[in-house]
Amino acid sequence: MKRILLVVKAEIFKQQKHDYHSPFVYFSLLVWPVLGFLEVYYTYKPFEITGYMGITDRKELLAFLGTGFMAYTCFWSMIQNAWSMANQERTGGTLEITFLSPANRLAISYGRALGALVQEVWMFCCFCVFILIYTGTLVLGNLVMLPFIFLLLIISSTIWGGMLNTVFMFSRDASIIMDLFDMPMTLFSGSRIPVRCFPQWAKVLSLFFPLTYCLNIIRLVLHIQEEGNGWAVDLSGLAVCLSIMVAITVILIQKVEQHNRENGELQFY
Repeated sequence: MKRILLVVKAEIFKQQKHDYHSPFVYFSLLVWPVLGFLEVYYTYKPFEITGYMGITDRKELLAFLGTGFMAYTCFWSMIQNAWSMANQERTGGTLEITFLSPANRLAISYGRALGALVQEVWMFCCFCVFILIYTGTLVLGNLVMLPFIFLLLIISSTIWGGMLNTVFMFSRDASIIMDLFDMPMTLFSGSRIPVRCFPQWAKVLSLFFPLTYCLNIIRLVLHIQEEGNGWAVDLSGLAVCLSIMVAITVILIQKVEQHNRENGELQFY
């Protein structure tokens, strides 16, 4: 376990030195999510809020979008980072380190994911906490649930990011894979549009994304436009979803290493 934690720590430190070496980087990581948040909010604002979506007033709309964007940013950073890391290491000639290193392959994948999460989302999460306080959603009664919410997001998005890191090792041009993971998650997870507004087939698709379960649980805890079948059902669904992703990650790591042994260039070995 100690060696695994050292590998995870090393990957986080490597990313901090490589990608997050300037204050302007952190500034941009706050600006773009905030602009996206404001874009969606002002798209809804001209329309009358009738309660059709389970949202009764504009402050509840702000809280709904705040939780949605906070959780979505965690998962989106995993997709962006997995694509970026795979592309940088492939073009830089350092991808073979993953296969040549005696370190645990799973620890490397999750270390890369966790490194991006810690570096990229903390500023925007602070902004979303401010939004929740402003709307009166975050009060003393549920303030104690904040650590649970952040722990839920960290575990879920790290497992999601670890799986994506292994997926992107297969392809030289993974931009289309990035779009395939990002756009459906944005649309169907409930981060911007309530899941209850979708037809039945779209509701079924939303069950494939761990972000859907995370948002249902977070909004249930904070009493925001409560969806789902209760926290126990959503927590069970999330556990099943994450377990499947861990299994997929383990299988993909074995497959990608075998694939690169057979089809990789000589510099790998």
